[in-house]
Amino acid sequence: MAIRKLTPAGLCCCLLATFAAPTAHADETNWYVAAKASLAQITLDNTRASNIGTGNVIGGEIDGAISDVDDTDYTAGLGFAVGYRWSRWAAEAEYTYRYRTDWDVVAPTPSISTITNVFSNVETHSLVLNLLRHGRLSEKWRWHAGVGVGWVSNKVEAEFLERATATNPEFSTEDDASSSDFTYSVLAGVTRPINDRLDLGVRYRYLPLGDLEAGSFDNRPARLSGEHDAHEIQFSLEFTW
Repeated sequence: MAIRKLTPAGLCCCLLATFAAPTAHADETNWYVAAKASLAQITLDNTRASNIGTGNVIGGEIDGAISDVDDTDYTAGLGFAVGYRWSRWAAEAEYTYRYRTDWDVVAPTPSISTITNVFSNVETHSLVLNLLRHGRLSEKWRWHAGVGVGWVSNKVEAEFLERATATNPEFSTEDDASSSDFTYSVLAGVTRPINDRLDLGVRYRYLPLGDLEAGSFDNRPARLSGEHDAHEIQFSLEFTW
């Protein structure tokens, strides 16, 4: 039997058909609350530095240039959601707190014969409004997929550190900074009932977590900026009434 290649137009039609298809419990309407725990891979992209070192080429290295502009880390989070389900749709408000993400950079500074580090801990709060489409996979399993928009806040606790040399002791200074950004999310998951009121769920979502900033520091004008995103797996316990 020949297998036809699925075109972009065909894929869109399949997705529309899936979302338009009737599901069991189409007349279901109820409120629910959910407690959530999450694990996330954080991507730290486009890290940029200014005023670390002279910027001149010394011994084949750019003085003060950071070694890696992209990095990854892992973080855990706790949160909750309140939602309302009707027909084949649901809307929910979801809050998540994440601690902590390590945002660390290394900058060779041959002008002062040492290595400069900036070690940062990032705490993140997000509040997202999700719109979900849901349906039945089997007698026990239900699927859901959707999108969200909201707000994210980051607190960065940064330490600027110049390593000791033969002639100079180690120098360190600190800075705390906060910022907030618009965010959005794309998500999909499944749930399975424990009883008439409780469901267990697992969900994947992609969520930009906004821009990061650190500096300037006491006695040092250095500044850092970057971006970070989350690929997140959430586990939930959902209570319906």
